[in-house]
Amino acid sequence: MHDTHLIEKIYQSIIALCEQNGITRVNNIAIEVDQCSHIEAEHLLAHLVDRDNTIFGEWTSVHMEYKPYEMLTAVIKRIDGTKE
Repeated sequence: MHDTHLIEKIYQSIIALCEQNGITRVNNIAIEVDQCSHIEAEHLLAHLVDRDNTIFGEWTSVHMEYKPYEMLTAVIKRIDGTKE
């Protein structure tokens, strides 16, 4: 259940960063999460597409790394996208 909240917070943070930087289509995302997290790249991508299928889609690649962070911590390391 906690991972569901973290996934939504990741989505909100990505959207905020895209708005700040004028990104209208996300091609690649690199994210680090705590090593106890059950979040998988495919599950995260499915959530992102469900929430906004104009900025995320089959063209989007998600790279996940698991690090010894505090529980329910995620760090967005990189967002590559296009601006229009």
